[in-house]
Amino acid sequence: MMKRWTEVGSSIRKAVIFWWILFVVMQMAERVFLLRDALEQETPSLSLLFKTFVVGVRGDFITATFALVLAGAGAGLWTLLRHGWAGLRQSSPLPAYSFRRGLHVGCASAGLLLFVLLCVDMGYYGFNRQHMDFVFLEYLGDLFAPAATSDTTNVQAMQQTGAELEAGGKWARRLALFLGIQAIAMGLWWWSFSLAVVPALASWRSGSGFQANALLLVALVAGGAGFHHSGPYGIRIAAIGSMVYYTLAQNPVLFAAEALRVAMVSRGTMERRANAEAMPYESAVQTVQRLLAPADAFIDARYPFVRNVRTDPDGVRLAQPANIVVVFLEGLDRRYLGQTYGEVKGTPFLDRLKQDSVYFENFFSNGVQTSRGLFATLCSTFPRQGAAAMKTRYAHDYLCLPSLLQRHGYHTEMVIGQHRDLNRLQTFVARNGLQQLFDEGDFPPDAERAGLGIVDGALFDLWYERIKQRQAAATPFFLATLTLSTHHPFAAPLTHPDVRLLQQQVQDKYVSALRYTDLEFERVFSRLVREGLLRNTVVVVLGDHGRHEPVGSTDVERKAGHFASPLFVWMDESLRTPATYRPRSVSSIASQVDIAPTLLALNGLLPAVGAFAGHDLTCLLVRDCLPNQVAYLTSVYDNLVGLASSEGLLLYSFSTETFQAVTLGFEVIPEDESGRRRLSAVRDRELMALYEVANVALDSNRLWSWREFGTRL
Repeated sequence: MMKRWTEVGSSIRKAVIFWWILFVVMQMAERVFLLRDALEQETPSLSLLFKTFVVGVRGDFITATFALVLAGAGAGLWTLLRHGWAGLRQSSPLPAYSFRRGLHVGCASAGLLLFVLLCVDMGYYGFNRQHMDFVFLEYLGDLFAPAATSDTTNVQAMQQTGAELEAGGKWARRLALFLGIQAIAMGLWWWSFSLAVVPALASWRSGSGFQANALLLVALVAGGAGFHHSGPYGIRIAAIGSMVYYTLAQNPVLFAAEALRVAMVSRGTMERRANAEAMPYESAVQTVQRLLAPADAFIDARYPFVRNVRTDPDGVRLAQPANIVVVFLEGLDRRYLGQTYGEVKGTPFLDRLKQDSVYFENFFSNGVQTSRGLFATLCSTFPRQGAAAMKTRYAHDYLCLPSLLQRHGYHTEMVIGQHRDLNRLQTFVARNGLQQLFDEGDFPPDAERAGLGIVDGALFDLWYERIKQRQAAATPFFLATLTLSTHHPFAAPLTHPDVRLLQQQVQDKYVSALRYTDLEFERVFSRLVREGLLRNTVVVVLGDHGRHEPVGSTDVERKAGHFASPLFVWMDESLRTPATYRPRSVSSIASQVDIAPTLLALNGLLPAVGAFAGHDLTCLLVRDCLPNQVAYLTSVYDNLVGLASSEGLLLYSFSTETFQAVTLGFEVIPEDESGRRRLSAVRDRELMALYEVANVALDSNRLWSWREFGTRL
């Protein structure tokens, strides 16, 4: 009897090891196959390739372990149903034999399902250079929807699928090669298992089954965590700067599971939001469309922002595409520009740059946090009133600046001084066009740190090196960077006498930190200009938002001041002509959502169909125009929304359910003799319509659809 128990225990261990590693091998074989697609986009270094596969194997072990656990649970349930509790409590090994058979059946079923998923992912990756994501799940939803589904989404999906099946030659060879690699990989594992693993397991002494089981259990737990204390999170935050190989390293099953979670979260959000000024959603959409683009033709009722984009005949266009550099200065607040503290100027370089730039004196950030500012700027989309979209809706479809520039041959990258998972930045930009992300792990070991990460001096040094390298290449580039030293706790190095003096004399440490950033920005920017490394380049400087802290002389200024970010648009001398650029200050309203369409239009790359919340501002580079611009604002700090126009700033507080009108300088607008606010009730309706449509469309993934509109670009 003991011998039979030993035999069945050994056979179960063999089955567990065989299927566990087989699941890993199947997933790794797909990654090897997809390497060809990745190589077409970017040639990696050996270290990058090694890191990609190490991270990939860790993710594969997580999926393999959970598949094995599910198969084991199914086998256990089947054994229980067959033998009952009484049978399990007997000393007979028959239930163990039943469990072994059930385990093989469960693992075979899980393996078949995994194989199908890998085949589908392989095909989707070849088409979209992405693992199964929200877009793919949405397509499946359309494909299997009832035939009577509105908007003929079922018919469209079936027609698209039929067209793909008819083009068999396009995918048949790809599938055949994939099946061949899978067969070779599984055959090699079978051979290795029979040759090495089985003899090794047989070498365990008859009395060492407990040790073998304990060792296997520890291995399974470690594999289920991806051999990392952070588990699946450790896969998502892998320090792989190349977005091509970061995507390749991600496990397709984990990636699809996250997309499914996002799809479930998004379900049902088309229901109207309850607020003080609620209106029918259809009426809100019409109000927003008239406000934002009265001359454009909106083309799909499901997507309230998608329209045929009208090209401004009076806009500025460069003769050829220019390089684009976007500098986000953390918490840069325009109220602090041009200030003097005793004998020390706070921002002398930015003040001089203002004179040599097109400076927007009534520019606003659309949100009050970094994630919201980056989202609005890069994707020309209004931020959510709730949790930031970059952190919670990162798998949705967006039409973002890096994606469009990459389609037109630009190299796209970003440099930050913090961890790459800041606000799920890496996950978001990997899906939206960024090819390279440099974070704190890419700086030299001796790079100075203070506060939350790398100091701005070291950040600008790496920024310089990236611009130098990109200028040496033959392709135009997009490079964004985000500073850090002006973020609380304002831990700026005291290397300059101005910074030390301001630290001693000014209670607000933001001031000395801003002086430090101004000095370091001047040092590197001046070097770039002096060495000609900004030739054929447009530089945009702005704050990701205004001050985090509530700063101001009145309550309304302390709330509205969060949006008080400046905007500088600077062009290199090689691009300046009387028809393209005239340094000056402009008073027209503008906000972060206007930056993407402006940069695209300036380079002649504005798509024919778009979903931008912002507008082309290029006419303002040479003359006064666009008097009717508005800016939508949303603050999670104060639970309010706002609308900036030439008439002033209208704020609505959800806490008090009241409107308040202030000037663009944040001074309260008094009521007229009849006791009515001077801003019209029309603005009230426009503000609440913007709030409703922006949030509903974003939450329900109805801002943009690559599947629906991607071919029209």
